[in-house]
Amino acid sequence: MVDELIGIADEMEDLLPLFVGGGSMSGLILPTSHSATFKALAIETKSILDQELGHANDYSLNLLHAVNAGAGGFSGGPSYASVEEASKIVRAAVRAIERKRRTQAAAPPLAKSYVDPTRIVALLAIGKGPLDFARLGELCREINVAASNRCHLSTAMLLRTIINHVPPVFGFSTFAEVANSYGGAKAQKSFKASMQRLEGSLRNIADMHLHSPIRPQEDVPTAVQVDFAADLDVLLGEIIRVSGAGNG
Repeated sequence: MVDELIGIADEMEDLLPLFVGGGSMSGLILPTSHSATFKALAIETKSILDQELGHANDYSLNLLHAVNAGAGGFSGGPSYASVEEASKIVRAAVRAIERKRRTQAAAPPLAKSYVDPTRIVALLAIGKGPLDFARLGELCREINVAASNRCHLSTAMLLRTIINHVPPVFGFSTFAEVANSYGGAKAQKSFKASMQRLEGSLRNIADMHLHSPIRPQEDVPTAVQVDFAADLDVLLGEIIRVSGAGNG
């Protein structure tokens, strides 16, 4: 798009030497065929600018003003000044687009959610029943807020809260029972492996940060240390499945 706009600005400037004298009352005028070219260039420019910068952006509005400020606007042909001004507006718009792209390139990519939003929607869709999933949905929402803001201590603590919160869904009172006994000794081995990582590694990391007193030197967690998103997703998926929300 930038190259196209630069080309349009060049074409507009190429029209300037084509103005001819129109008599003492008319000043310089652009012959009809070239006026039509200018009109087409201006329309094409506005379309590109609206696409790149949004409708009613400053450059499109000023371009229209420049075009219509000539003698009669499009109907009577543009003035020399309006063509010159229009070409400069197009070049200014090019610089604005380039600045916008540099800013976007410099911005960090949006991080993916720690908990997939569809899981939260599904939890809340379970509604009222033997168990209320509103608090679990809120814990998941808050994990996304904490993780997106690099609050890794909070992420670990919220994860630990979740695994303490959900055992009744599976008919147990502790998450250790879920990790070791849910589905029987041989069933759902993949699920058990994920739950045992949550009960073992996650709980140890969270407890370390929750219960350690202040020390002369500390080590704060990183995103890598508290990344149990995949195992949490397995847990949430099973909660949704056994609670009926995933069965349509």
